[in-house]
Amino acid sequence: MSVVGSLSEFSVPEVLRFLQDGKKTGLLSIQAAEPNPVPGPDKFCFIWVNQGRVVSATSRLDGRCLAAMLRHRRYVSGLTITRLIRRCPPDMPLGLFLRSKGVLQAKQLKLLFALQVIQQVCGLFQLSDGRFRFDSKAPMPKVEMTGLSIPASEVTLPGLRALKNWTALEDKLPDPASGLKGLGSGQPSIRINQTEWQVWSLADGSTSLKQMAAQLGQPVEAIQRIAFRLIFVGLVEEVPVAVARPTVDATVPAFSQPGGTAEPVSPNFIKNLMGYLRHLPKTS
Repeated sequence: MSVVGSLSEFSVPEVLRFLQDGKKTGLLSIQAAEPNPVPGPDKFCFIWVNQGRVVSATSRLDGRCLAAMLRHRRYVSGLTITRLIRRCPPDMPLGLFLRSKGVLQAKQLKLLFALQVIQQVCGLFQLSDGRFRFDSKAPMPKVEMTGLSIPASEVTLPGLRALKNWTALEDKLPDPASGLKGLGSGQPSIRINQTEWQVWSLADGSTSLKQMAAQLGQPVEAIQRIAFRLIFVGLVEEVPVAVARPTVDATVPAFSQPGGTAEPVSPNFIKNLMGYLRHLPKTS
């Protein structure tokens, strides 16, 4: 299966969410617009997912990105990594092979994965224009894999937290007049920070984002962005909030002016009217 699209229609977080929800396996290729309007992200990025989990990310397809990272961090020399790559079994991620040989420690492997995947993918969230393509038949590049993986939503969360320029996602934010409703039961299944927790705790389906902002002493835009993050990781959904109408006493009649709409009449007006009527002369 091959899926192509534009980042002006579907943002990178939306594409990642699609891959996770569908438990897709394959290669997601992202090409930034030319010229790239946002400094930072490379023109190309290639992200491999397995059952909706991100396993690797590179800026080129020569099979040497992870090796270059190992050399750059001085975990291993160029000659040594070349020799080890040749000895690595074709069905085994290079990172796990190096760990089994004592070349890498578990802590180093986690750091490599964070730099390779989380840092690189998070930079893509700034892109407002470009193209993406998903190929479900692309093979897994074992030589570019540490052996670690992460759900696509857990890449999205830190990426959106660090995002400073929200221009690309501005029209995706939930409406300030809408509310949030929690999904699932119990505590959040994903680790969230304090402000996200505060917004999540107010996701009762009847409190609008504008009201949340007032309660928490935060700008409405900040609450919209937090809500966007919680929606994308599947903790809440956006729902309309019903506007309460003023209650009218059923015992008080409503009068309308010609050509106008009915208006409720105050009890004082009724009292004064009855007093006036009592003083009117009786007729036969």
